[in-house]
Amino acid sequence: MTLIWLGVIAALVVIELVTYGLYFAALAAAALVPLVLSLLGLDIWVQALGFLAAAIVALVFVRPVITKLQGEKPETMTNAASMVGKDAFVTEEVSQVAGYVKIQGETWSARTGRGTKEVGTKVVIEKIDGVTLIVS
Repeated sequence: MTLIWLGVIAALVVIELVTYGLYFAALAAAALVPLVLSLLGLDIWVQALGFLAAAIVALVFVRPVITKLQGEKPETMTNAASMVGKDAFVTEEVSQVAGYVKIQGETWSARTGRGTKEVGTKVVIEKIDGVTLIVS
């Protein structure tokens, strides 16, 4: 049974490396308990109960603590979303229908919520609608 538990641990570690959610790592750690129980020569049902108890403890108590210690990952903004609130310059008159602005060296299609903006005017990007910047 010892080799089976070693195989279970190895499989769970490999799955954890692929998925990275700490669920399988917790189960791999829990599988150490029945491995030790197997080395002590205890029956399979004792090993199974040991695994069950250790898995519950690992998943309910230990994993949340480890996850909290890792901290939250910062939200990654897309290139387009990072432009909201930034300034752009009108390169072709912008109206409620169409126009073009330049931001960070790139030309984007744009339109206004109301009115028109003349060439050379500095505008602020309010939001993005598809691939069109809405400016004011």
